[in-house]
Amino acid sequence: MIATADCLSQKLGPLGSRVKIWVREYSRRWWETPSEPPVPEITYPSSEKKGLERELTDLIDRLAAEQESLSVDGRTWDSERLDRWAVGLRPFVKRVLGRAAVPLESVYDARFVESTRQFIAAARDFDPEIGIDSVYQALRNVWIMNTLQYFLEIEVQHTDAIFGYSMVYPYLDNVLDDTGTTRQDKLCLLLKLKNWLEGERELPHGPGEDKLLALIRRIEGQFPRTQHPGVYQSMLTIYNAQVKSLLQQREVHPPYAADILGISMEKGGTSVLADGYLAGGTLTPNQEDFCFGFGTFLQLADDLQDIAEDVRRGHMTLFSQTAGRYPLDPLVYKLLRFMSQVVDQTLDAGNSRQLALQNVIRRACTLMYMESVGKHSAFFSRACARRFQKAFPVRFSYLKKMRQTLQDRLLTGHRKISDLDPVSTALLTFSSRALSLD
Repeated sequence: MIATADCLSQKLGPLGSRVKIWVREYSRRWWETPSEPPVPEITYPSSEKKGLERELTDLIDRLAAEQESLSVDGRTWDSERLDRWAVGLRPFVKRVLGRAAVPLESVYDARFVESTRQFIAAARDFDPEIGIDSVYQALRNVWIMNTLQYFLEIEVQHTDAIFGYSMVYPYLDNVLDDTGTTRQDKLCLLLKLKNWLEGERELPHGPGEDKLLALIRRIEGQFPRTQHPGVYQSMLTIYNAQVKSLLQQREVHPPYAADILGISMEKGGTSVLADGYLAGGTLTPNQEDFCFGFGTFLQLADDLQDIAEDVRRGHMTLFSQTAGRYPLDPLVYKLLRFMSQVVDQTLDAGNSRQLALQNVIRRACTLMYMESVGKHSAFFSRACARRFQKAFPVRFSYLKKMRQTLQDRLLTGHRKISDLDPVSTALLTFSSRALSLD
């Protein structure tokens, strides 16, 4: 019988003690953050919302028409044709982003698009049977790591380390989140993963373990262990946080008996801390602090987005443990203020690159939090939903319809990465969480 404690790594090096300090510090900042509703920077009249909705509907129509024409005459998309199509969309995308007040053009450029395209191609080659949802889950991490490359002032590009680490997420998380998998089976997989991350050569059993080990080998190929110890220590910190996050699941611990906030802070902070190390190989103390802080509010954003699913599964998070008992308004207001404070405290507004990143993160995350309230309005007061609806660039009801339209017109029948046609691949390439297209 494997106990949870047996799966924890003791080989975190000096990073382990720093993680404990960060968890305490960011938890303190969270509790000291006010929970009053912030004043929205922008509000949108109904006419402006409808104008943007028409723009987005037109984009979906163009994508669907392109997909239908390809299926009728059997044409394929070579790189030159895809580039021409992308160039034609850029003015439209820039206009939409301008209306949403998301200054992505100041940070994101063609290098991000190319990195996404290369990642999708690599995922198809690595595992043609992997599900599209899993690839999108991995892509979200790729985009964070590309953003950290920008922050670290290194070339924004697809790398083996980015691919390897991002693809670990779907293979591992899908097992940990599966309520049909026993706790002992989860712990067995975690114990084996710990051994691989620590450098042991334990043999894998089964195709899933083969793939996990192959992904770790890719990371080792780019960052040799002796030259980049921080890379592997950082991966072990998020690994330990994943083990502890099992406490958030109903079969492991009852509500309120665990440090739910601390677990979320550690899981989120160490996740992006590892992203930073795998993007750059090494980090300075200030860079570590930004990465950890960035991860805390991204994790809380994920918890906010997954309220309904976490309630259904009995997973305990800061939001799900209160959902249905009281309106969650104070928590989302606190999250908005907490995110803004962390960004201000960890990025240097005197540095033009960091100022641009500061503005992008603040606006994109604000939209993401608002959209989550619109999606899960039953857990919030009507006043809160109305406040965010006024400050969101389209109607929440339109977003719901758009998601269904995307599924019905563009992704129907696509379950595996090998099913994707060029138009759907392009949709993945150009999609953005800032516009709530996930």
